Amino acid sequence: MWHLTLQEKKAYESAMKLFIYESDEEWTQSLAYAKENDFDLYKEKKQELDELRDSLMNYLPLRFQPYVLDGTLNTPEVSKHVREDFLRWRNEQEQLFENILDAAFEEKQKTLAYMKPMEREVFEQSLHDAKIVSIRRNTTQVELTFDMAGGFTAKSIISLTFNNVISEVGQVELEQFYIYDELRKTANGIALRVIFDCPEVEWTIEAEELDAEFYYRSKTYNDFAENGNFSAYIQTLQLENGLIFITPQLKKQVVGLQQQAPFLIFENSYLYENEHGVFVDSIRVADKLDDCIHFLHTETYEDPYAHFSEPVPVQDLEEAALGTDLELKVRAWNTMYANPVQLAEKINDILMQMNPGQEDDMMQRVFIRHFNKEGILTTKLQAKFKDILTE
Repeated sequence: MWHLTLQEKKAYESAMKLFIYESDEEWTQSLAYAKENDFDLYKEKKQELDELRDSLMNYLPLRFQPYVLDGTLNTPEVSKHVREDFLRWRNEQEQLFENILDAAFEEKQKTLAYMKPMEREVFEQSLHDAKIVSIRRNTTQVELTFDMAGGFTAKSIISLTFNNVISEVGQVELEQFYIYDELRKTANGIALRVIFDCPEVEWTIEAEELDAEFYYRSKTYNDFAENGNFSAYIQTLQLENGLIFITPQLKKQVVGLQQQAPFLIFENSYLYENEHGVFVDSIRVADKLDDCIHFLHTETYEDPYAHFSEPVPVQDLEEAALGTDLELKVRAWNTMYANPVQLAEKINDILMQMNPGQEDDMMQRVFIRHFNKEGILTTKLQAKFKDILTE
């Protein structure tokens, strides 16, 4: 039996739709603010209740419905007893849904032990807000490909392939968003339930086997994603990182890079551009080559911020740490943070040249507390930054 259902999600969302102030004090403050800013809070609340009236009457317990009909449920006129009862009920609905999500998460955690490493890695991280960009089917297989641009992972694209499908309930569509999931080990293989949004649907699939593939963006991707200079972007890529060209229609391995258009060489396929657009063999994939930047992914993760961890030579630390080059400054402070004992003398020299509040307050607190914890600050510096150390 599944913990996660679309019905439970809708019940939770319905319970949270109507906002009401939780105390007389909040109402007093809000009414005073409305008067000061010359707007009618009662009118606003009436309009809100009118817009939600039909849905409220469908899901609210009967004891609250009279206060929807007379228009008082979200006003100060409703009795304190009713208001507190409503808030208590709403909190119970919120807790109920949180318990459902917790149970679904626990079920997924148990299932991960039965999965292969790549598949486990995908589900150990979150697929939340992934967008479906491709759906491929045959009689025994379903493959979904997700764009992870809005997600919570370094991966740029993920494909899930369900092999030897046993059952599928619900209809998935392109550009739906992956919201919640529950994963189960079954006697036949593995089952996945997902609540998608836009449009909202509950989708459940069981298959004998699940395979996953995922790729990343090049570390230079963000430098070119907006300006769309495809030829310049290609010059920053490394073939040895494993380049893949993925569109909603196809996936091609890049086996070579060249200096002139179309810049990419595919295995057993040909990329070209003409007055009608960009094609891979006979399949049109874009209007122009510059639009193809988003189709390129790598098999190897490249940290786009790795350069901030490159150490600054000791002889250059002072100039870098106190200078105006932001990237060099970050690298200098990261170098000192990572090597406080070895660089203690240099760190103390640099801190003596700084004034409390001279640099970013948060930065000062983080670094000075760290250096103090490492026991390298002189007595004079401890006195100088006393306010930070005693906060």
